Amino acid sequence: MDFMIWVWLGVFVLAIMLEAMTQELVSIWFSIGAFAALCISQFTPWWVSLIVFIVVSIAALLGTRPVLKKIMRSQVRKTNTDDFVGQRVQTIKDITRFSLGEVKINGIIYNAVLPEGDEEVIKKDDIVEIVALKGNKVVVRKVED
Repeated sequence: MDFMIWVWLGVFVLAIMLEAMTQELVSIWFSIGAFAALCISQFTPWWVSLIVFIVVSIAALLGTRPVLKKIMRSQVRKTNTDDFVGQRVQTIKDITRFSLGEVKINGIIYNAVLPEGDEEVIKKDDIVEIVALKGNKVVVRKVED
């Protein structure tokens, strides 16, 4: 059964390569299971190494995924654009349902759009409030005087 060493080595390398191509922790557990199966494949029948692969992969998945997801989630960085919501700014270009407008925030010009279903026209130099961010655009609503 020496060929099982090569099978598990192949599974291990493929799992590592797949993990290197993604950042989502997709196959790291299978590489751990394949390494464990590789270590015992020379001394046991093929079906024992298969069971070891399955058990170790599942144990690694259940034991580490919640912790790793928590660590990865905590690495999300907030940007200064989160502070835009709620600010009142002046438009520098008309905004309609069918055309992008522009607003200047902290000296930088941003594209502006109306909220979904909003039909009003906001003229240049009107004061608007930023209600949300949508991709690289700010969603604005006219401030009533």
